[in-house]
Amino acid sequence: MCWLCSYQGNLLGKQLNDFIIKNIGFMEINCISLQVSDFLLLKEPSASHAKREDVFTHIQAHMLHPKVRMAVMLRQLLELAGILQNSIVVKDGDLCTIDKSNAELYLKIIGQIMSLYKVDPQGLLFGEENLDGAVSSKA
Repeated sequence: MCWLCSYQGNLLGKQLNDFIIKNIGFMEINCISLQVSDFLLLKEPSASHAKREDVFTHIQAHMLHPKVRMAVMLRQLLELAGILQNSIVVKDGDLCTIDKSNAELYLKIIGQIMSLYKVDPQGLLFGEENLDGAVSSKA
C-alpha cells in the first residue's frame, strides 16, 4: 500500500499534498518526489518506505487533484510530442520523406497540449494566488 495514500487525513499528509499541489506546475515531478522523500525520511520515523520512487508513483498515479492531473498529462503529452517530432522526417541516405501518419498524430498531440493551456487557470497549472486568495493567470 502507498505510504502517502495511507497518511491522508493526517496533518503531515495535508502539508505534503499542499506542497505538491503548489509546486507541480513549476517543478519537475522527480525534484518534488526527492524533496518530499528526503523531508519524510528526516521528519517521520514511520515513513521509511517513502522513497523517491514511491513518492513519484503517488504523484503520477494516485493523486487526483486537478492541478496534479493536468501537470502529469501535460508532461506526458510533451514527452510524446518530442518523440513524434523526431520521427516525422525519415532519412534514407540523401532522401528525406515525411511520415504522414506521425505528422498527423504530432499535430493532434500539439492540439491537445494547446487545449490544456486554454483550460480555466483557476486552481490549475499556471494560476498564481493573490494576497486575497483569488487565483489569476499571467497572460
